[in-house]
Amino acid sequence: MKKLLLVVASFVAVFALSACNTERGYTDCETPDGTQACWSSDDEQFRWEEGAVIEIGVDNDNMGAALVEAWNAAYPELADKVVFRNYGSANGDSSGVQGIETGQGEAPDVALVIDNEVTGRVANLLSLHEYFGDLGAEQTHEVVYESINAKGDYYLPAFYDGMTFSWNKTMLEALNIDLTDENEDGLPDAVDTWEEIFALADETTGRPTFEGEEVLEWFPISLGEPWSAYSSLTAGGWQLFSSGDLTDPGFDDPEFEDGLAFIQEFASHDMSVDETGTKKAADAMGWRWDAYLDGAYPFSLVGTWQDVDGKEAEHGYDFKFSAMPTYDGVQLTPLMKTKGFVINAFTEYPSAASEVLRWLYTKDTLEVMINSSAYLPALQTDADIYPEIDSENKEEFAFGMRFNTLEPAGSLPEADTIRAMNVYYSISIENFYREVWDGTMTPAEAAADIHSAAEQWITDNNTSE
Repeated sequence: MKKLLLVVASFVAVFALSACNTERGYTDCETPDGTQACWSSDDEQFRWEEGAVIEIGVDNDNMGAALVEAWNAAYPELADKVVFRNYGSANGDSSGVQGIETGQGEAPDVALVIDNEVTGRVANLLSLHEYFGDLGAEQTHEVVYESINAKGDYYLPAFYDGMTFSWNKTMLEALNIDLTDENEDGLPDAVDTWEEIFALADETTGRPTFEGEEVLEWFPISLGEPWSAYSSLTAGGWQLFSSGDLTDPGFDDPEFEDGLAFIQEFASHDMSVDETGTKKAADAMGWRWDAYLDGAYPFSLVGTWQDVDGKEAEHGYDFKFSAMPTYDGVQLTPLMKTKGFVINAFTEYPSAASEVLRWLYTKDTLEVMINSSAYLPALQTDADIYPEIDSENKEEFAFGMRFNTLEPAGSLPEADTIRAMNVYYSISIENFYREVWDGTMTPAEAAADIHSAAEQWITDNNTSE
């Protein structure tokens, strides 16, 4: 193995080291002992354990294959010492942080996971070397890094994971909508507000048509899927846990009721109708975002995981990305999360895994990942490791993400293993959205019941017992 260690040292020159200042006097480590990352002060990288083969868990084959190819090209003497598995980033029995918890040594050594899903499960993750603490604080998304790593360094943000507002330029042109954008928010001035869009939907000249089909919905507002429904609730300026108190979601704030009133107002216009022209029932208003890329609606939210380039090529459309329209002067904001990398606490090779993690957070490697996926970098915009983006869609998508709200991170004060955000997902909040849409509850009634349900959930879960 000494030969391999010398090989690693000889290839330092071809590696683009992270711009994080490594001249900090990190403690030198001569020989990996299989329990922790072993730093070489001379080489400014981590030493490779004898016999180590590091598996990276990612969530798409293209990116995994591109990473392996890039590693083999950079380290020909360590070729095939890095492999990948399409592991899935979201929590599941064999994916995400939960997959590490259940699979332990069978899970990947280094894995791409979702930020908030780290909360309460750090016992399954390797505490990162202080090198990564410096890199994370100086280079990655600052708010995410600090909030997820409040109790120790375990997670490094890498990519945005969320949805941003989009409009189909090809469709708006066909509908004769003026595309002038004098305020440069990425959205045509003629549809800068929901009030303007409501007026377009209510025109009495009949349903507009696009490519021979009636446009039955202008925006596929979600009622049955709470994560993508969140933006509607911000129409009055409300944000979850805006007080900073993770036992106070803020469902009794007047601004939250205003968000429910936006859903009520949306339902009063011809924004979503069936083939007979009748307002769609609430039960039909679930996850319908995917149809947008096939020309179903002029406006939508689009996820970072969706194949925008492929759909543009298939249909000849031109999709644009921007801030959401305002309502009564208030900017609506979708939720976003991040995906980033962690090291499995059960890895046999913590130092080699740390070296792979270090390599992942170099500019060249980040460019490999960005160019082989739909992802956008969740890094500080002036980060030295910020990758070059050569895609117009990705540049515009990244612009749209700037208007989003980061999903609140952190656990309940008295229950470290329970995410505070779970209050939003655990009280069947979508049922109240449907009631408001169908007119069987007023916004005030729904807000009161949601507040009561949330208070009970927090009482039941915010306990150390």
